[in-house]
Amino acid sequence: MTKAQLQLLEACPEAMILVEAGKPVAWNSQASRMLDWTSQSAGVDHLWHTKGGLWLLEGDEVGLFEAKVERALQGKPAKMRCRAIRQTGTMFDAEWKAVPVGDGTILLQIRDISERMVYEQVIRDSEQRFRSLARHAMEGIAFLEGNQIVDANEQFAILFGWKELPIGEDILSLVNPRDWQRLGARKFARSRVELQGLTQQGRTIHLEATRSTDATTNQTVLMVYDITERKRTELDLLQTKERFRMLVETSPMGLLLMVDGKVKYSNPGVLDLMGIRMEDELYDEHFVSLFHEDDQAVLQEDIRLVEMGERPPYREVRIRVSDDEVVEVGVRMTLSFHDRSPAVQVTLTDLRTRVALIREQMRATLAEESNNLLKEEIKRHKATQMRLADAERLNRSIIESSIDMIVAFNEDGDLTQYNQAFAVEFGLEFGSNPDQYQFRNFVATKAEAERIRDHVYANTNFSGETQGKRLNGDAFPMYLTVALLRDESDNVFGAMAVARDITEAKLAQEELEASEERYRSILDNANDAIFTLDDSGFFTYTNPSFNELLGYSEIELSKRTVHDVIQGLPKRGKTWIKAIAESGAEREFVAADGKVLTMLGGATIQHNDKGKPTGVRGIYLDITDMLLHERRAKTQSAKLESIFDSTENMIMFTMDSADRVNAFNKNFKNIFEYDFGLTFDTSKSFIEHISRVVDEEPYQGQLRLFLRAMEGKPQQFELPLKTIHGESRWYQVFLNPVSLGEDQREISCIAYDITERKEIDRAIRSALKEKEVLLQEVHHRVKNNLQVISSMLNLQKCFVKDPETLNLLEESTNRIATMSYIHESLYRNTDFANISFAEYLQRLSANLIQSYSRSDCEVVLQTVFDEVYLSLEQAIPCGLITNELVSNSLKYAFPDRAQGIITLRIQHVEGGAVELEVSDDGVGLPPGMDFAKNDSLGVYLVQALTEQIDGELVVTSVDQGRKGCSFLVRFTPSE
Repeated sequence: MTKAQLQLLEACPEAMILVEAGKPVAWNSQASRMLDWTSQSAGVDHLWHTKGGLWLLEGDEVGLFEAKVERALQGKPAKMRCRAIRQTGTMFDAEWKAVPVGDGTILLQIRDISERMVYEQVIRDSEQRFRSLARHAMEGIAFLEGNQIVDANEQFAILFGWKELPIGEDILSLVNPRDWQRLGARKFARSRVELQGLTQQGRTIHLEATRSTDATTNQTVLMVYDITERKRTELDLLQTKERFRMLVETSPMGLLLMVDGKVKYSNPGVLDLMGIRMEDELYDEHFVSLFHEDDQAVLQEDIRLVEMGERPPYREVRIRVSDDEVVEVGVRMTLSFHDRSPAVQVTLTDLRTRVALIREQMRATLAEESNNLLKEEIKRHKATQMRLADAERLNRSIIESSIDMIVAFNEDGDLTQYNQAFAVEFGLEFGSNPDQYQFRNFVATKAEAERIRDHVYANTNFSGETQGKRLNGDAFPMYLTVALLRDESDNVFGAMAVARDITEAKLAQEELEASEERYRSILDNANDAIFTLDDSGFFTYTNPSFNELLGYSEIELSKRTVHDVIQGLPKRGKTWIKAIAESGAEREFVAADGKVLTMLGGATIQHNDKGKPTGVRGIYLDITDMLLHERRAKTQSAKLESIFDSTENMIMFTMDSADRVNAFNKNFKNIFEYDFGLTFDTSKSFIEHISRVVDEEPYQGQLRLFLRAMEGKPQQFELPLKTIHGESRWYQVFLNPVSLGEDQREISCIAYDITERKEIDRAIRSALKEKEVLLQEVHHRVKNNLQVISSMLNLQKCFVKDPETLNLLEESTNRIATMSYIHESLYRNTDFANISFAEYLQRLSANLIQSYSRSDCEVVLQTVFDEVYLSLEQAIPCGLITNELVSNSLKYAFPDRAQGIITLRIQHVEGGAVELEVSDDGVGLPPGMDFAKNDSLGVYLVQALTEQIDGELVVTSVDQGRKGCSFLVRFTPSE
């Protein structure tokens, strides 16, 4: 090799090896570093050996390698990926390309693609995980072009009630158009917005959605999550809070909260009980001082037990309602809290007026409902029995009339005889030739028919249920009996089958079982404690609620009588029967652990035909659980009110349809009074108050959104206000409508201070702008430095006389200008990751036409440009390729011609690839020229740069059926 060729080989950035007869004869330093060779000695004797050499081949790779080598030896380029072994024994993934450069001489280019292989595997794994995530995600995901759905996951179809993916549907047919516009107006791509959607069945659903744009495909990515249940829960929570508050305020029972023995809260029930008009009269009074002196000690002890976490018993004590009057009340204490402090909650029940009448009505209602249910079940049970009796008479009539389905068939399964019942049931024409049918035609499946046949031949008979099949394809259940037919010599010549349609019988059986199950379910699943007693007082039945409530097992109850469980019944003779049935008041039940429960209910006496009592049936309700639920509801209400008042730095209030604030937390009063100097009059408009402190400079009319929220549309916005110190303060405001009735509407408002977040956002934007300016300055200076180099080359041309050297300097100048245009484009743009390559090619080609124009030939440039964006790593090689190809066409394509056409094209093609083509209508390549073996620097640059961008180069000329010459580079843009 010449010195210039060795220098060119050394300058290549890839590992290059010159191979003659399979042996390496020269290689560059890149190859030495990659393969651990020295500059004088290679690590292998022969590069084309499949074993013991440079390559590690497995399975089908051996045959493919040999085919690739054979192709290279025949003078054709070859390329392959496989494993390679360094001199040190370490292995790596390699991609080699063999290019013939002479008789028997091959230029071998090797590239270490280990990192790329790992990267590609990571991408495949990531894509697989993404697809799995999209398939199993709870969110619905859809890809849109414009408003049209082009792809979606299964969850998206499920959310909108579609059985198939709604590909091609307009998104506005699935979601509210106004909500969609509101989502599109969001500046931040990941902002969550609540949408209202419509399923294919017409059901309204509520969704939480995010929307973003894929920069690669320019598609809109929509992610939605069903929050319909959450919205319902929020509404239920608000309604529950209001019910709890109303329950406390309107309860006829008195409710007190005390801290350290002093009264801190009393509801209207307490005030009515004690004849007090104002709550302040009781505030901070010692609780036990309100009661009779004889009861104060026991109440003080109960308070101590509650504060220790124990639950004192229910007590009936006397409370003073005036100086000389006391009233008996029932007292129940439990642990609670008030203003974040532990408190004792006391429930007072006025015992002056008993609720006997109400309880009697409740007992009568429960008894009447239970009796009605029992009567209805008995009625349905009798109807079922009647249907069963009719079915039984029908079956008996069928048997007596011999209308069972009877059929005979030979050993091959061909029917030989059948009766009319068989013909009617299976849809045959009675009297037709039976030979045209087989037994398997009348059984639901072929496998079932073969199973029955095998069982008959193995056991001489078959009896059991199976599925029959009529000639029209309808299947029905039937009971089938099959027996073999034998002749006098005991040889089998066929079989006889008797079948019966059991559809009605199965339906009646299922209905009877369902009826019995319903009757049993009513008793077993009733929340009330239900029991029956015999005339001796022993328990004959208790439902699960009775056993669970009182904790008795069946064995324990068998040893106890009604006197052991229910207190206060007379024990003389059977007088307890009349006593338990006459009174409908509360009764004390003794549980298995000795605990006494107060139950409300009643009992009825059962009589025999002679009117003699034979037992008692009772239904009772545990009032303790009801009171426990009431206390829990009150506790929940107190917690919600505490959260409402104690949330730090958050303003919360409600406003009616006249813009008047009717409820607010402490922060509302403190912030607006101390920071903004506003004193709100609840009889005047809130908007009039707040408009006085709006920061006018950034204000954009956000207050009108309060009116939209009052129309039933939730709103979210940022509101700028100015404090009394002249400082701007920003609040994030959330407005939600609250419907309290047909003619009464309110809105709830939550606002929190986001001033610090706004300042941070402003600082980040300022820093980002500064970095963009610095990056633009870097590209500007690179462009200027390249321009200086170009000017120095132009200056050097003034001192050079050799035409060939001048030509080299001119080509170098143009190549430097090509790279300079890239940095100039980056200087002018703000997006440094994507360069508008079409605009860049337009300027580059115009400069080349001007640089290489000839006075004797007019060259017309035709362009076909798509909007293609490339990274800096791909834009510079593509620009240099275009420079080489266009300059070659200008110099060599139009000798002795007055006019020529050069076409420059860059377009997107299928598969996400891009095609860059330079073609002309000139003379084409010289006859016999092998482009792959040409040693021109320009040709080598085009090939090397195409490899650099992982592209494919296709060259066609006049000798290949076209006019002129075409160079086509196809590659995939990087992410």
